[in-house]
Amino acid sequence: MVRAATVFALSAGVALPAVVAAPAAYAATVTQTTTLDDGRLTLAGLPNTALWVKVSVLASADADAAVLASTDELSATGTYAWTTDAPIKLPEGSAFGDYPLAVEYRLPGGLVTRWTGGTFGYKLHTGVSSVAFDRATTTFDQRDVTLSGKATTWNPATGERTPAAEGTSVKVTLNLTDAYGLPKTKVATATTVADGAFSLPVTPDAKITGGTAEVQATTEVDPDAARQVPAVGVEKLTYRITSDASKYRVNAGTDVTVSGRVERLTEDGWKGFGGAPVVTTGTEQLSYEKVLRNEIGSGTSLQDGTFSYLSRVQHSTTGAYTGLRPSVYYGEGNERPTDVVKLAVPQQFSFTSTAQTLSQFGELQVRGRLGDGTRYCDVKPDWVALQVSLDGGRTWGQMKSMPVDTWCNYTFNVWGYENALYRVYHPETDRFVTKTSSPVRLSRIPTRIVNVTISPSRPRTGGSMTVKGLVQQKVNGVWKAMPGARLTLYYKPKGDPSWYWAKKDIPTNSYGNFSFSTTNYGDGTWALGWQEKAGYFYSESRTIYVDAL
Repeated sequence: MVRAATVFALSAGVALPAVVAAPAAYAATVTQTTTLDDGRLTLAGLPNTALWVKVSVLASADADAAVLASTDELSATGTYAWTTDAPIKLPEGSAFGDYPLAVEYRLPGGLVTRWTGGTFGYKLHTGVSSVAFDRATTTFDQRDVTLSGKATTWNPATGERTPAAEGTSVKVTLNLTDAYGLPKTKVATATTVADGAFSLPVTPDAKITGGTAEVQATTEVDPDAARQVPAVGVEKLTYRITSDASKYRVNAGTDVTVSGRVERLTEDGWKGFGGAPVVTTGTEQLSYEKVLRNEIGSGTSLQDGTFSYLSRVQHSTTGAYTGLRPSVYYGEGNERPTDVVKLAVPQQFSFTSTAQTLSQFGELQVRGRLGDGTRYCDVKPDWVALQVSLDGGRTWGQMKSMPVDTWCNYTFNVWGYENALYRVYHPETDRFVTKTSSPVRLSRIPTRIVNVTISPSRPRTGGSMTVKGLVQQKVNGVWKAMPGARLTLYYKPKGDPSWYWAKKDIPTNSYGNFSFSTTNYGDGTWALGWQEKAGYFYSESRTIYVDAL
């Protein structure tokens, strides 16, 4: 591009117009000034169509301040940016610091305009001139890496670049990628020695994807732009692992010993992996997960690769998943092999929907459910047993056992006892802990119908006959009279297999006796039966055959 200064030089005898304010139509002006690391100055805001641009460094901000240096040798370095072609040099002996600026420019169709503002940084420019790592990769066994570099200082007074002063602070920012593939940042500081060199040992335990190294600013030092730091990869190792547990079934909150061996692949084949960080979880880690879940135990392998440590299981689980603690050196997700040992952790539960009945005929029914009905018991059904105690709960005997159904329900149908405690027992299984339901007492009083007679012994068909007898109840092991009982008289005609009731609601008196008259229907068999009453067992009398006249 032909600079404006050259255009004016070719116009011999033409004087520059007076410096006046530009018309509003040409209101473009300087918006920002920047001192570059090499001492050049950049102006932002002026369009690249400007015909002439001149920058002057002033001794002060006073209106009549002396001009320390000026130049109109600038080039357009952007649509709205101009940069001096060479560093601006101030007179010998000028103090380091920020100096005010005056900019004169002319736009097409406009007059020469003067703008004041901004500063020129006349300072030592110090920056990182070189940086490198001593290794291209890190390994599990060699995780340390050293970043070395050199910082230099450019002096605008001499135009020379020399080693930075001893003690210059260099900020290093490393961009890392961890074992889960997540980005992280590590910041550290290095200090230069006499020749401007610096060294920073780092143990990233991650992949270094890049970063920056930059000198920290001071009142006398203007930092150069940050230097990019190279990447450092990781060499991933290959390992395999086997594990076992001291128990298969473990109650929640108790310990199980996880043991095994881990090996790594070397140039000489598979070798015991000593010093490996082994970890066991109660949940399988999925490839996309960014955190280690449900850790239940951990340890470090011995020199031969073997390991053994306690793991405390707290929750229901399908196994103990053992592998190496996630590290960038083992890869990501499914690249980290694990070994699973099947574990069963019986869970607490409640006996729900329970009901118990003892019928007058001695039939006992006990039913209920394991849990709240939201669980399934179809994969590996649990078993329950009905237990009975005849001595007030001191000893228990088993009456019957059975598996629960798909929804963990159970129903027992057995013959019961006159007076006993009943409970349901659940032995420890893979699913549930050992547990018994609350004992429930069920009882009924035994009854009997005795001393039954029919007179006359050979009544006429259609004639009357008298039936007498006694009803008793068993109280504390002793048979006593049962007042207030009610009976039914039954008749089975000769040659007929069926029974028919002949008279109902036959009462007993206060002594338990009964006596009533009834019609004889012919040859046949007669008997009396107990009419149900809450709390009592059913009973029947002996049968009496009557040969009618």
